[in-house]
Amino acid sequence: MSPLTVPFLIRDRSALLSVAIVWSHRAAQTRAICSVRREDATECTEARMPSPSSPHGQITIAQLLARPELHLEAVVDGTLDTSIRWVASSDLPDPTPYLLGGEFLLTAGVGLRGLGDEELATYVDRAVQTGVVALGIGIGPVFTSVPTALVDACTARQLTLVMVPNDTPFVSVTRTFAEMTELRRVDALRTLADATRRLLRAASADQPETAVAAALAERLHSWAAVVGQGGTVRARAGQVPPAPVLGALAEAADPTKSGHAIYPLRSLGGASLGTLLVEAAPPAGSTAHAFLTTAHGMLELIARQRTSGSVAPGQLLVPLLLEEGDVFARSNVGQDGELWRELLAQAAGGDARARTLRVVVACAPSAGKGTSELHRWRSLFDTKLVTISAEHATVTLITRLDVTERRLSSLVDEGWSFVVGRPVAPEQLRASAAEVRALERRAREDGGVVRVGADLAPVHSFIGTASGRALADRRLEPLLALDADARDAKLALLRAWLHANGHWDATGRELGIHRNSVRRGIDQLRGLLGLDLDDARVRAELVIALDYVE
Repeated sequence: MSPLTVPFLIRDRSALLSVAIVWSHRAAQTRAICSVRREDATECTEARMPSPSSPHGQITIAQLLARPELHLEAVVDGTLDTSIRWVASSDLPDPTPYLLGGEFLLTAGVGLRGLGDEELATYVDRAVQTGVVALGIGIGPVFTSVPTALVDACTARQLTLVMVPNDTPFVSVTRTFAEMTELRRVDALRTLADATRRLLRAASADQPETAVAAALAERLHSWAAVVGQGGTVRARAGQVPPAPVLGALAEAADPTKSGHAIYPLRSLGGASLGTLLVEAAPPAGSTAHAFLTTAHGMLELIARQRTSGSVAPGQLLVPLLLEEGDVFARSNVGQDGELWRELLAQAAGGDARARTLRVVVACAPSAGKGTSELHRWRSLFDTKLVTISAEHATVTLITRLDVTERRLSSLVDEGWSFVVGRPVAPEQLRASAAEVRALERRAREDGGVVRVGADLAPVHSFIGTASGRALADRRLEPLLALDADARDAKLALLRAWLHANGHWDATGRELGIHRNSVRRGIDQLRGLLGLDLDDARVRAELVIALDYVE
């Protein structure tokens, strides 16, 4: 559910806390999920094999074959329930260097013309090794029927072979696949939005833990339970095991052996507040898994509220406004936009006539200093919009005040460092927060006060010399350990290739070598460094790291 839809779910202030509870913790859960997905995606690309189903469920070969308007016919039934990453078409004799794996590969047969049985078998072998999940051959341009040798090769490798009739353009197959994928995605998002509304209603019930557990059990078609400290069962739904069994599961040293899904509930300081138990975890990335992580975040905050006595709404509003999407971005936000502005007006303090706000991040001199002094920060900046992260030793706040050096001087003397955002309208808070966080590392290393927009420094000023050299040592360690001649040659190749944005020919021209030599050299670097050089983030880090190589 998009953050832009949140105002439509609340028409009174009493519901705001429930919304903030869900949203502030969905941020952390979503980042964790995305991190796992990126790692999975990297491993998948390196292995050149199809990725698992997407969060919204990828389309399978069988589903695409079932579309009557395409008139596709399976000549060899491989694994029809395999998910398709994309539909690609190529008539190259060997298209595999241009594939990622997981494709339904279409060919008109031009590249197969005149190939013998062994050559066709080699073509199929390459496709299977690359991760192609199905091969489609068009009838008409070259072949009037599917070659027998191709059928035999696909049968031997259990690769699905599909006949595409002459009156079905390849682009129709691609377009249909894209439409099916988008419809599946929209349906999954709608399902997740409905489920989240159910959780919001559950959180406002007289017994919120019981209501959330019931909603979770219903959505997962299994049992769910919340176990407190000491093994006390606080909530249960579905065919739950006896209380002693639940207590033992919650305290298990290795919960994975039980086969159940176990999620700890913790305080901001990391102390255990209980455990969420479900019969089995849904597949990672599915809508059911997203629902589970939302429920987990909600139960964790309910537990915190129960044990601490209250949850500061201002602490929940800050991540809601700065991390989960721009609530003002919608052109027709109308009355709901005014609701958010009114909430800001009441929480930000200061002179209500001031129309601009600032985002400020304070970095503690040590991980344990000042992270619980909420009232001090509220008083100093005259705002309720303060959130404290003990994990990262930072304080993030939104204020109307002009953040002067005098106001910060006492904290700077204590060792605190600050990043102060530019004054912005409420609609620009999220963008301002991104600018502030980009300078956080610089503030930690250089100390004092860093102001957004005070200078137009290059990227190196954001990370500092020490961090840049550490990045170079970490990312390029195997390369830097080589003898001088080999190291210098490979550094020159890597610099030229990155400067050419990964283009083989341009790199070859700059270095005066053949494009195939460039390709071999980069493949060697890929193995030496153990990095996915196709990842834009990795390339960006390497560009920066190379500037710090002495």
